[in-house]
This record gives sequence, structure tokens and C-alpha cells, in this order.
Amino acid sequence: MREKKDVRIFFALWPDDGVRNKIAANLDRIDINRNKCRWVTNSNLHLTLHFVGNTSIAEMKCLDRQAREFDAEPFELTIDCSGYFKKPKVLWIGCQTAAEALYTLYGILGEQISQCAYTPETRPYSPHMTVARKFSEVPGTIPFEPVLWQVNRFVLVKSISVPGGVRYEVVESYPLVP
Repeated sequence: MREKKDVRIFFALWPDDGVRNKIAANLDRIDINRNKCRWVTNSNLHLTLHFVGNTSIAEMKCLDRQAREFDAEPFELTIDCSGYFKKPKVLWIGCQTAAEALYTLYGILGEQISQCAYTPETRPYSPHMTVARKFSEVPGTIPFEPVLWQVNRFVLVKSISVPGGVRYEVVESYPLVP
């Protein structure tokens, strides 16, 4: 009998409350008709490393074990730009120049979890934080004051469907140590 794949998960960088609040303050200053999109709640802001998707509890345990099997160092990111993906109509924020350590973490984690039931993405990694979905029009230039983020962990996150969208819940946290 095949195990049910009832947990939707991903690995991500999870900002602390201070970083979230600075990002939210930046987003509040954007002059956009907020009725023309669906904004991501402050508590759901994250930077995806690897989206796994629907998985079983056994597969999730394997992914967790593999995520614990390597060391990576803390690093700093500067969230300082924004953009728009036409498909799927997403407004995002990110880094003009992402830290090499972010790409290293992405690569090593991908290698580790590919030993489980996970096939890494084949497209180039494009680190970003989705801040709004279902934009009905392409926004112009969006000014964004830089936000410094001391990244000292990555997390395994479960996506839970709720009325009106999703809620993200951190399942496991993996420290980055010098």
C-alpha cells in the first residue's frame, strides 16, 4: 500500500520579527492599489530554499535527517530590490547581490535532500520573497529601503490550507554555526 502524501512542505530562510517588521514598514509605503492583489501576511514571509511539495511523513523524516547532516555558516543578506513575475502574477522582494553563502546553502541542502524522495529544481535558483499574489497589473518601479538580515538558521515549513489562503508553520529549525 502506498503511503499517503498529506504534508505540503518546503525549506526556507525564516526572518525574525525585527526583519519582518522592517519589510512590512517598507511594503506599507508602496503606493499600490491593495485591492488589486492578495498580500502575503507578515507571518508568512520567507525566502524559499527548496520547495518539496506534497510528501509523506516518512519522506519528511528522511528530509529532516538529511538537513541535519551538514554544517553551513551564518551569513548576511540585504533585501534591497523588488520585482514582478508575470506568471504567476507575483510581486517579490529580494537581493540585488545575494551572498555567495546563500547559494552554497542552497546547493548543499539540495544535494542532501535529493537522497530522499526529492528532485531538485532544474531552473536557476532565483532567491526572493513573495509579498503579493494575483497582481492584475504590472507595477512600476517600487522603492525599497534596504533591510539587513543576519541569517543564522534555515527551517522546514509546513503549508496549511486555511480559509482565504495558507498559513505556514515551522516544523524544524536548523542552526547555521560558524
